[in-house]
Amino acid sequence: MSNRQSIPDDLRRFVLTSVPSVPYLEAVLLLLRAEPGRECSLSDVARALYVSERIAGELLQALVEAGVAQAGGAGGYRYGPADPALAAMLERLAQAYAQDLIAITNLIHDRVQKNAQRFADAFRLKER
Repeated sequence: MSNRQSIPDDLRRFVLTSVPSVPYLEAVLLLLRAEPGRECSLSDVARALYVSERIAGELLQALVEAGVAQAGGAGGYRYGPADPALAAMLERLAQAYAQDLIAITNLIHDRVQKNAQRFADAFRLKER
């Protein structure tokens, strides 16, 4: 059974502040990190994650900007955390995801849902 309390506070903060979606997480942990020396193409990522190439491109660009991935010379992308602290956090996240996928994905979904609700509430406040 899933237990969000089993996610350490620092890892929970990392997920809440740095992981915008489950496909983003899966691009990092299941695809790029699985074969760190391999360059994945845009179509590789799209196919593996069951998303459009446009979405895959956005995910990969976000990963590069976050310092998680590196763009290669031939249009490919590979796992390449910008520093050891980020690499260590991603390793811990990978372990937590493998142990309790449901808790991690629920944490991401809850954050996304709360952000959407805040956005909707902002419009509701303006209408009054």
